[in-house]
Amino acid sequence: PHAAAPELSALLARSMDFKGQFWCERFFQVLVVLFGLAGFAVGYMKQDFRVTFQFLSAGGGISAVICLPDWPWWNRNPVSWIPYDSEEEEEEEEPAKPKKEKNKEKKKKSQKAQ
Repeated sequence: PHAAAPELSALLARSMDFKGQFWCERFFQVLVVLFGLAGFAVGYMKQDFRVTFQFLSAGGGISAVICLPDWPWWNRNPVSWIPYDSEEEEEEEEPAKPKKEKNKEKKKKSQKAQ
């Protein structure tokens, strides 16, 4: 085993947070548009569509290397999830009862707890 293997597995095991997804998508869009505009300008001046296509390909490739992997800078705002509560699940599984019956059951449960 190499020393870099744990670092690589840690990098691959991450998941991008929501703000990271937003900024990654925005960066991708800006990068592709900038390369497209530059490619169009250079291709127009040289009168060669191939140059335009090469610029677009380079922009797509660079943006893929930057945006597709889950780099640590896209994970600066981790999500803290609400802890799981099994009591809520049990309440959802019970058939719907009128409010009066539910209130009576709650009172019985609170009296038993005391």
